[in-house]
Amino acid sequence: MFAKAVLLSALLLSLAAPFPAWAAGKGKQCFTDAELTAEREVRHGIYLRETSRLCQAGGFLKDSFPTWEKFEEVNGARFRAAVGRRAKAWKREFPQDWQSKQTRADGAIVTYARNLSMVGAVCAQVDKELKEISKGGYGKFSARAKLLKNEVSDDYKPCR
Repeated sequence: MFAKAVLLSALLLSLAAPFPAWAAGKGKQCFTDAELTAEREVRHGIYLRETSRLCQAGGFLKDSFPTWEKFEEVNGARFRAAVGRRAKAWKREFPQDWQSKQTRADGAIVTYARNLSMVGAVCAQVDKELKEISKGGYGKFSARAKLLKNEVSDDYKPCR
């Protein structure tokens, strides 16, 4: 009886996992390097948007959210391109419910950022990064996103 309950629980948990297994026979069952880069950039952008907003609202950083908004506006075409590449990959790999899976992934980043302790050290790091990307442009932002990975390399199999 106990073994059946454990097996049933494991099955239910696998169905509720945030990043379910690749759909059998659909798509490439992997993400290209360009798609992985787009995924990292979008996720890192979500994270910086949320943390810059929260650091400003908490009184730690005076102009962090406007700094992020300005960066996002200046680099809007690149962000739109990354979002487009990402959406195309998700549609290919998860054709039946790509939007709900993507929303869940994005929501996890927002939830993580909103549950960080907004203390001086976290906001100092956000401030440092905002200054670096404002000075270095989108190339610096993309390089930072690649360093941080945002668990993309664990979530998606790269095409090789």
